[in-house]
Amino acid sequence: MEWIFIRHGETEDNIEKVFAGWTDSKLTEKGERQVKAVAKKLQQELDKSKEIALYSSPLHRTKVLAQEIEKRINKDRNTSMVQSRYMEDLKEVNFGIFEGLSQQEIENRYPREWKLLMENYGNYSIPEGETLEHFHKRIVKTLDKIKDEGNEEDIRLIITHGGGIQSALVHFLDLPMESRWHFSIPNTGIVKIEVVNGFGILKSICPP
Repeated sequence: MEWIFIRHGETEDNIEKVFAGWTDSKLTEKGERQVKAVAKKLQQELDKSKEIALYSSPLHRTKVLAQEIEKRINKDRNTSMVQSRYMEDLKEVNFGIFEGLSQQEIENRYPREWKLLMENYGNYSIPEGETLEHFHKRIVKTLDKIKDEGNEEDIRLIITHGGGIQSALVHFLDLPMESRWHFSIPNTGIVKIEVVNGFGILKSICPP
């Protein structure tokens, strides 16, 4: 089973280096160019003989990319048109009260909460947000659901966020959750994983 994960394009919050999990940050001009470029790349490279199941986080930055990819792929198809499915559980981690703030702003405004997060990153629940462990389990459960849909030969194309792709990598490669920090996924970076009899193989991590 072939899986392709793509991170959204560059956003204003990426540039400003603020915590933006569930916040609907707008794409920058560069991000908009990245979206068109990666969609064109997929249009040229995807195996046209295979069915494609396209799933996406419903946030604006991922939805824009899913729609552009859907349009590009369907341009070359007369039958079996691809239609995006938006899944709430593919959203980025919810940073709660940290949303929209830089690290310095968080340390100044919420010093106690920041300290607790740093002391127990995986299990501390940010007020009004979620723990990293809960987020990881949410992503894994969703991917397992997607795996069981469609045919084994279908390509699963997932448009999501950096954190979601990190969770997918450690899940399919059977790594501990803490290993996620070894993977840095750039905006519109493409990660390809093949799963054979439950054994995950990292095929490539491509820059935008």
